[in-house]
Order: sequence, then C-alpha cells, then structure tokens
Amino acid sequence: MLGHLAALRGDPTVRLAPGAFTRATLTPDGPGVLRATWDADHTGVAVRTTGDGAGWLLERAPRLLGLEDDPAGFAPASGPLRELWRRHPGARVGATGTVWHDLAWTVVQQRVTRQDAAAQWARLVTAFGDPAPGAPELRLPPAPETLARLSYVDLHRVGLERRRAEHLVGAARVAARLAALADASPDTALPALSSLRGVGPWTAGCLRAWTWGDPDTVIPGDDGIPSMVAWVLAGEARADDARMLALLEPHRPHRYRVLTLVVAGGQRPPRRAPRGGRHDIRRH
Repeated sequence: MLGHLAALRGDPTVRLAPGAFTRATLTPDGPGVLRATWDADHTGVAVRTTGDGAGWLLERAPRLLGLEDDPAGFAPASGPLRELWRRHPGARVGATGTVWHDLAWTVVQQRVTRQDAAAQWARLVTAFGDPAPGAPELRLPPAPETLARLSYVDLHRVGLERRRAEHLVGAARVAARLAALADASPDTALPALSSLRGVGPWTAGCLRAWTWGDPDTVIPGDDGIPSMVAWVLAGEARADDARMLALLEPHRPHRYRVLTLVVAGGQRPPRRAPRGGRHDIRRH
C-alpha cells in the first residue's frame, strides 16, 4: 500500500497510477528514482531504478513494497475491519528508508490542512528541488545542503511560517548524520530524531510508520485519525487519542495496519461544522 506516499495531491516527487508507482528521492548515494509496476491481480511486480542512488533504492525495494512485512496473525473476525481486510487482502506496510525526504515532507504537514500542506510542499520542491534523473515529469525533494543555507524568510514565499521554516532548516543542517539512521532500528533512530526541534510525537509517529514501516505504531496528535478509527471500528463520530488507543489495543501488533486499512477504506465521520478558511501567509 503506497498510497500514503502520494497523499499530498500534486506532489512533484511522486506519481501513483493504476498499476504503477514512481518516486524521486535522495539517498546516501545520491539522487535516484524508483519505478514499480505490477499486473492487475498484484501477483507480480517489476522494479526499475535510475540515478546515482539506483543501487541503494533497488536493494531496499522489497522493504519499500512491504515484502519484508509479515501480516501473519492479523485476522479480523467480523465487522467493518474484516470487510476492509477482504477488500485489501494481504496489505503490507512498507518502509521507505529515506529519512531526509520523509522528515522534510512531514515537517511541511505539521499543523496545517492537507490542502495547504500539498500546495506548500509542491512550491518548496519546485523552487528548491532539482530535476529527477531519468524521470523528467518528477523533481527531487530539496537537498538538505540547499535548505541549510536559507533563512525562514526565504521559505516564507512558499507558504511556510517561521516555526516550520526554522524546523526544516534546522533539520537540513544536521541531515548528514540523519542519513546514517536509515538502516538503524526505529528504537535507535527515533530518539536521535526526537532531539531535533520540531520532531514531536506526531512527527515521530509518522516517521516510524513511513520510514521504518512499523506495523504496530500509532500516530498520536492527529486531528482526524482518532475519529476515523472510532467511526469504522465502533460507529462513533468523535474520538480522541485515548479512545483510539483503546479501540486499537486488541489489534496489537498490527495497529498501524489497522490505520492503513481505515484510511484506505475512505469512510469518514460526518463533520460537525464547515472547515475554517485557508490562510496563505504569502499574502502578508
């Protein structure tokens, strides 16, 4: 299930189409592009990589595609979750291993709507990312050495306010040491990442799920996930983190697998009120 890597609509680093997934990223060996294609019944997958990071990406492709994830023991007995598992049989949790790409992408998503995050990420990549090797339709995420030279004022023009801009630039300045964490366990890597400004429980949970592919992690502090989980699992329109954790507890060690199925199902509780207007700081 690679949809979460294309969750920001218009992401210049990713293309997801029926039977195909392409992602441009930065690896410890340099920029690279991974293309995965599969047949209609998902019985076979072909992977091709290009760029200086091609070998690094190819070696880790099974991990990205979830082939190293084991859903054994996950067997919902009844209810909506069983139906979701039937519709997405054998859904795997993949791991990108691309620490800098995932961290930058996640910082941009902090405390803003999905629509605003998508627009800001697209502007950031377009302004500061390079063309992807062998994939002219994509761009690479901004290199950390590029962002490390900037101030928050430079990022104001892509829509990032001072707080997120400073977090992003601060992470970029130590990105060289972050790359070494890609092959560490999340229990080793995340304490180091959590020492950075801007990496709180929500960001750490996202990275544990996406970068390291932990099938049991739970992402705390999200405005929408608890209520989505409660709506699907219990028919409750509103929930907080504590209620979400209680509902997910019986599904250990597959709690993130449940989250992916809930999101893939697309069932959302009714809204209580219209969403607030979007705020673009570039106008100020």
